[in-house]
Amino acid sequence: MAYKVYFQTLGCKVNAYESAAIGKLLGEEGFEEVFNPEDADIYIVNTCAVTAEADRKSRQMIRKARRICPDAVVVAMGCHTEMSGDESDADITVGTSDRSSLVPLLLEKLQMRASEREFPDASEQYFEYGSVLLREETRAVIKIEDGCNNFCTYCIIPYSRGRVRSRTRDAILQEITDLTKKGYSEFVITGIHLCSFEKEQGKDETALGELLTSVAAIPEVKRIRLGSLEPYSMTEKLISMLRENTKICPHFHLSLQSGSDSVLKRMNRKYDTALYRDVVKNLREAFPTASITTDMICGFPGETEEEHKDSSAFAEEIGFTHIHVFPFSPRKGTKAWDMKPQVDADTKNRRTAELRKISDEMEEARAKEFIGKTVEVLVEKTEEDGTWEGYCREYIRVRGKSEKPASAGEIFLARIDGTDGTAVLGTQIS
Repeated sequence: MAYKVYFQTLGCKVNAYESAAIGKLLGEEGFEEVFNPEDADIYIVNTCAVTAEADRKSRQMIRKARRICPDAVVVAMGCHTEMSGDESDADITVGTSDRSSLVPLLLEKLQMRASEREFPDASEQYFEYGSVLLREETRAVIKIEDGCNNFCTYCIIPYSRGRVRSRTRDAILQEITDLTKKGYSEFVITGIHLCSFEKEQGKDETALGELLTSVAAIPEVKRIRLGSLEPYSMTEKLISMLRENTKICPHFHLSLQSGSDSVLKRMNRKYDTALYRDVVKNLREAFPTASITTDMICGFPGETEEEHKDSSAFAEEIGFTHIHVFPFSPRKGTKAWDMKPQVDADTKNRRTAELRKISDEMEEARAKEFIGKTVEVLVEKTEEDGTWEGYCREYIRVRGKSEKPASAGEIFLARIDGTDGTAVLGTQIS
């Protein structure tokens, strides 16, 4: 009888990818993934440490796993465990640098052939999982690198994940080819620091452009979507390579964090608002319909009311499609942990609410820009009455109804007739 494993995954797409990867490796050992935790013989919590709240939730989920499955083998892995070390409620603890040990440790715990297996040390190189199926509606997520070299003053990730390590191009292309055979046509290219792909080999940002050109050459790939991008890496040469790649979706998540130059300097970001503005201008010239989304932090240590207003004004100037807004969360082990003065919680929450309101207004205005236009929709969900829902290439949610039933994974053109908040309402025309 196969052992049953349940995954509780916190945090980013990379974590989701790695949970799917571990699931694949365990599947090769005869394990069966289940989606009800109470059915599990092994309960794996893939933790996050990007904020103090993520740390707290990670600890909570590990304790919850022990309560729900008192007889199961509880495994804690990921960024939180890399930073905190052992977790008393877990039977097995691995971080990000020793993930390769998880499978043999688990096999040993279950008394299954541990002594017969050998796994390489992956602490100084990209740990290759092989082809991984991470289901995200009708898109497939592809991880191409791990680690970050930037050491922004607020971020724990370089400590929890280590330096940049890139996956081989052959392995990436093989995984995508494998997944096209499973029916996937849109691929989300992700990593901890995407634009640093092959940086450890002395390559510049054009290495990413070259990889994407190779991905686009796979006939079954219809759409390529990119994860978070760093402004200083979006050079005119890379943008030109992206423009020439007709399968690139015109949606760019361009990390900002703050629209105040003085705050950006304290954050140790590698750009200012002038550079960011130029990058957005170049992207919109190359991709006239482009959606620009971003992340912003409110209440970074020392942030004054004037800096907050500058940041908000810059966001409105850029005209984002959406902003992921977060109150600053101090992380022990980062430089920002000791920065003074810390902004009080009430002020952070107020500023966060103000910026989220700006984001909501921009998102609704952006949706209205599509009325009367024709967009390409990848269907993700369907209902028996013929209604469907999906995303256009610009990553705007589109809802509609067709006389002929649509299928998840289908791509067609739709005319946009109206809006419903931040979504648009369309009619299939082909």
